Amino acid sequence: MNLKSIISSTAICTVAIMISIFNVAKASEKVLATVSQDESKSTTYKLIVDSPDGRTIRAFYKDVYENGAKIRRDLLDPAVIMKSGMILEQRDKHVLMRLKSNDFDRDQGGVVIVDTLYNGATGERRSYEVQLAQDNKAGWTLFKSGRGINSIQIQTNRVMVLGAVGIKNLVMK
Repeated sequence: MNLKSIISSTAICTVAIMISIFNVAKASEKVLATVSQDESKSTTYKLIVDSPDGRTIRAFYKDVYENGAKIRRDLLDPAVIMKSGMILEQRDKHVLMRLKSNDFDRDQGGVVIVDTLYNGATGERRSYEVQLAQDNKAGWTLFKSGRGINSIQIQTNRVMVLGAVGIKNLVMK
């Protein structure tokens, strides 16, 4: 073998290793749901679970998109889901949407309550129950009434005179 072919082989191996490392790193992240609002069609976000070994949840992320371009990534700490709740959306002092659970486990998932502010003027809140669990084929998945969901549409609660006051409903598909 000459020096040129050794360098070429080494370069090919290096590129292959780098691609493998990149794919393994990206494979640990999975989009749980794409969340959109009826009020702002240009802004969406993706709720992402990070599980390097495919079993244990290390972190959650909220990737925010504006007109299809990713503008921000927020780290969401899974440890707070059992305490105060993991805040997904907040405006000023009002927590619009948070995830809470009494039985969440990083290895098993659990029942997760999506707590929403229905009416900011009165403080009324509503909750929706989902299950975060491992699916044999798809990995970590959100379930609603036994069916996998990957899309959540936020319907805005509007009141005459005041306008938007909270979240009227979550449509999960």
